[in-house]
Amino acid sequence: MKLLVIRHGTPNYERDCLTEKGAREADILAQRLLRERIDAVYTSPMGRARETAAAYTKLSGHTPEVLEWLHEFDVSINDKDSGQKTVTWDMRPKIWTKSELLYDRTRYKDAPEVVGTDMFPRAESVRKGLDELLSRCGLTREGGAFRKTGDTDKTLALFCHFGAGCVIIAQLLGISPMLTLQGFSAEPTAVATLCTDDRFEDVVNFRLHGYGDISHLGGSADSSGVNYR
Repeated sequence: MKLLVIRHGTPNYERDCLTEKGAREADILAQRLLRERIDAVYTSPMGRARETAAAYTKLSGHTPEVLEWLHEFDVSINDKDSGQKTVTWDMRPKIWTKSELLYDRTRYKDAPEVVGTDMFPRAESVRKGLDELLSRCGLTREGGAFRKTGDTDKTLALFCHFGAGCVIIAQLLGISPMLTLQGFSAEPTAVATLCTDDRFEDVVNFRLHGYGDISHLGGSADSSGVNYR
C-alpha cells in the first residue's frame, strides 16, 4: 500500500480557502498526481484542503471522502516557563529537546507540556481514524505493525494540513508525534509518501519514502515565515 499525505496549497486562513497562488499550486499538483495510480481520495473537512483535493478530483473523476480526523491539528500546549499556551509545533528547542517524555511515543502524554491539553486526545483521534481507514483498505493494526486482511495493492491520497500530516506519519512510524511536529517542515502542496514494506509475508510496517516533496512546483520554496496550518 502507498499513502500520499498531501498538504493544501497556499491558503487564505481567514476565509479558509486557497489564494490565487494556492489555486495555481493545486492545479500543478493535480497534474503530478495524475501520474500516480490513486485508488481513493480522502480530505480534511476544511476548505483549503478540500479545494486542493478538488483540483485533482475534477481531472481524475474521484469522489473524495471527507474525514473529520484529517482536520487541522489546531492544538495548543503548555509553555511551562512562561505559563502561556503555545502552538503545538512552535515549542522552544531549549524546552522540548530536554524532555525525555516528549520523545517517548507512549509517555509523551504525561509531559507537563501536554497534561491538561487536547494534544493526546486529538492524536488518539487521528490514530483511531487512520486505523479504521486502513482496516477498510485491508490492513489491520497489530501493535506497531499491520496485518494484511485483504487486497492492499492500493494508493490512497490524503489531503490535509501540516500538523495533521505530522501526526499521521508519527502514528504510522510508531514514534512520538512531538518529534514530527517539531522536526518536520512542509511547504504548501508538499507530498509525503509512505509505503508498506511487503517483504515479510502478511505482517507489514510503513516506511517513509519521501517527505516535503514540492518538485512539481519546479523548485524550492522560501520557508521563511511559513504558517504551518
